[in-house]
Amino acid sequence: MKTEKRIEKCKNRTLKSFNPWFAYIYHVFSPFAVFTNFRTFWVIIKEFFFLQYFEKLHILKIPVVHVDHPLDEKIPFTPQKVSIYLDFINLWVRPLTMLGQRLGLIRGPKVCKRWMRLFRKLYICAGQIYHFRLTTTNRPKYKEMREFRQIHALDPHFLCVPSLHIATVLLAFAFYRQAFKDENFTADEIARWQPELYAGAVEISETVLYVKQHSVNCIPAAIYMVVSNFSELISEDEGRKFVDDLFLTPEGFSLEEAKEIKDYIKNRLNAYILDGKTAQHWYEPVHKWLVDYDNQNKGHL
Repeated sequence: MKTEKRIEKCKNRTLKSFNPWFAYIYHVFSPFAVFTNFRTFWVIIKEFFFLQYFEKLHILKIPVVHVDHPLDEKIPFTPQKVSIYLDFINLWVRPLTMLGQRLGLIRGPKVCKRWMRLFRKLYICAGQIYHFRLTTTNRPKYKEMREFRQIHALDPHFLCVPSLHIATVLLAFAFYRQAFKDENFTADEIARWQPELYAGAVEISETVLYVKQHSVNCIPAAIYMVVSNFSELISEDEGRKFVDDLFLTPEGFSLEEAKEIKDYIKNRLNAYILDGKTAQHWYEPVHKWLVDYDNQNKGHL
């Protein structure tokens, strides 16, 4: 009876209607997930913040590769999209609030725990590339909006390949798709929330190029990282389809240019996947590309 009431209470709501602060306050400190959560936070601090700031302070001396590409110039800088770009955390946090209300305050945090383990693994995987080469792009010196001032102050911009924005939203979609099955969500609930998650992942992924936080070169490595390390949740073909679904209605550039951009991303993704079949470690194709791209473009970017 309690389950039916919870389903009835949630079933007609969008995921965006769930307040993420419930998850921040309850799920983070829930006794069913707290230790896993803080282990994950430590990995994020170490592999994202410490790594970049230690490089900036010259404590680390990891080579930095510029990964800009001429195709980036076809996409206009669109600062108004920064709020969408910054929503990539709430994309996976809001569903945790829904899970707390839909599954209850014991089962909900246990699903959160499963996600945080995957999220930690994602950062560890990304670190296998970042510790080899740091990567950056030329981003506009734009200070008219508070969000950009904060981004530029907090993000030294050394972790471009692979894009954690892309990897996070793609993994979040794949995780919740499986969680809906595992937790016996109804067909109506899945039909409501799964497409919303996917559309949000696509929209956020587009903004990494619109707000010039990443290059087209940052996207295929991120998708490859996810489909290689989380193949139980998402397939290589689904990674390719995700590329196809980007920029279906491009803003400020043509459909022909959008196709050129997506063809480039997909070709690079396919090359990573093919090379990964014979590599000893999944990340070796990305390492090789970074070295080759750096040697090819020195003095030209």
